[in-house]
Amino acid sequence: MTLDGKKLRAFGLGALVAGALLATPTAAQAEEVSSTGRGIVGGALLGGELVVFGEAIFGVHSTLAYVIGGVVGAGAGGAGGYFIERGSSDGRVPAYLLAGGIAALIPAIVVTLDATRYRATEGAREDKPTGDLPTSDPGQPGGSSVVGAPTAPAPATPAPASPEPATTPPAEPPPQPAPETDPSGGGTKAPQASRHVPSRPAPSLVGVRNGQLAIGVPVPEVRAIMGATERQRMGVDNRGNEVRFPVLNVAF
Repeated sequence: MTLDGKKLRAFGLGALVAGALLATPTAAQAEEVSSTGRGIVGGALLGGELVVFGEAIFGVHSTLAYVIGGVVGAGAGGAGGYFIERGSSDGRVPAYLLAGGIAALIPAIVVTLDATRYRATEGAREDKPTGDLPTSDPGQPGGSSVVGAPTAPAPATPAPASPEPATTPPAEPPPQPAPETDPSGGGTKAPQASRHVPSRPAPSLVGVRNGQLAIGVPVPEVRAIMGATERQRMGVDNRGNEVRFPVLNVAF
């Protein structure tokens, strides 16, 4: 028991020493900022943006000029950024180049879009109808399909001369038909009113009439879209024809 207690105390003391050594703070050391590629990217962005801003200041509006200038400026700026990155011992300089290029990226895009937007050419006129054209007015009878068009005055027709009254004898009324006699001897039979026989519709593919189903051969019909009366009332010409193909005909 005494040996086990000594081992336990030795183990606890060793754990305390190890914890104290691990918990001791080490001295802070400054780390260098890596500048790999940052100077090249930042220089390329700044080079292209400087060219774009210069073209916008001088009033250039050609899209091709902005594309070529931006590419050339980006190439020159990337080369300059490479040499700055190689010659600088401080890694913050390439980082500043990259930050400046990213900050000026959106203003450069806005300036480019504003300078290359569509502009009307000098002396261009808006296409408008001439003012002396009449407007459409198909509602007037005998008028034109163009509104406001002056309608030609109708030719004046002389008033018909009043005919001299002629003395004609009054016509005799037509003889009334004799009433039919009932063969059963019940006296005369009242005349029956004539029944209206409906016209038979054109044959269709499927027909239902008097509760019977009939299948026939439809006859196509080609007719004008507007009749003569509608064309005369609206003052327009016929614009085409329509084809009617009866498929279903139901009679009630």
